[in-house]
Amino acid sequence: MKPLEPAPREMDCVVVGGGAAGLSAAVNMGRMRRSVLLVDERDRFMWHHKLDNYLGFPDGVAASEIRRLGWRHAARFGAQLLLGHVATASRRGDRFLLRIERLPEGGMFGQTPSPSVPRDEEMARVFGEVPEGGPMEVLARTVILATGVVGHFPEFPGRNECVGQSLFWCIHCEGYESIDRVVGVVGHTEDAVQTALDLLDFTARVTIVAGRPEGFDVPASRLADLAANGIGAHPNGVVQYENRGGQMQALVLDDPARTRIPVEQVYTIRGTRATSELARQLGLELTPAGQIAVTSEQHTNVPGVYAAGDATNLHDHQVSAAAHQGNQAAFGANYHLYRPVQRAGGNAADT
Repeated sequence: MKPLEPAPREMDCVVVGGGAAGLSAAVNMGRMRRSVLLVDERDRFMWHHKLDNYLGFPDGVAASEIRRLGWRHAARFGAQLLLGHVATASRRGDRFLLRIERLPEGGMFGQTPSPSVPRDEEMARVFGEVPEGGPMEVLARTVILATGVVGHFPEFPGRNECVGQSLFWCIHCEGYESIDRVVGVVGHTEDAVQTALDLLDFTARVTIVAGRPEGFDVPASRLADLAANGIGAHPNGVVQYENRGGQMQALVLDDPARTRIPVEQVYTIRGTRATSELARQLGLELTPAGQIAVTSEQHTNVPGVYAAGDATNLHDHQVSAAAHQGNQAAFGANYHLYRPVQRAGGNAADT
């Protein structure tokens, strides 16, 4: 756990992203005795979010606690951990040159750590390992991109405190917590309509708001389905997300009356954008939606580069799936580092 030297150095693997996928990759690369650097930008794992469907935690576990334990786990196997921003990535023959810059205050996306999760001395040291001499460069033999997505939630005062407590987006993750609650769905697409209808399996008190002045972008028949199932639909934008202490209280519409819809929970269905700028710089194949195209074993089209988690075309936004994909990416990266004699038949080609 010594601070990294600011001078360029070579690593077996650089993992970009400190969520479940990146942490899992770092743990497993470390266990294979590879030199590994994990660069973290304080992703959404720093939100006040509790996981109630993660195996082995019957009482639930804070996402930030999973992250804290993951950092300790990776450090145990020799991974070096750095808060920073990978600004550029390029190929250098059969290596990859990554330029790492100082992380802005509060992280790239403004997340703040949950005050309910204590920081031990190890985490304090890790959080201080920011290059002091300006940008640094690392030459990596392999790269694992676990850069995630952005865009789940709108911006409003108190948002970060509400995420995971009363502000959600995934019914598979939080639907159970909506039993008998007053729920508002904000979204104008078919996905939003389906979410509102699916929530009826948990509560009869559901309202949907388009979340934009243009109204809904669905056929009239779908609006009729909502009405037939007792779901009020408002073709309006939202001018205020009332909340207090992490608890959503009301949606205030942009209609002339500034209609106030009381809620206990809100699901925002607005789509996401994969964080794929580094993938573009490295020449990785992307899907039309901008996700990193990978095989079932997390291989990209560039030998030596792997990707895992929500940034890929295989994502399903589940922490358990991300951990599995990070593990798979580590297997691929480790195999890439094998000497030719270690490969089946002595074949030196990357598989």
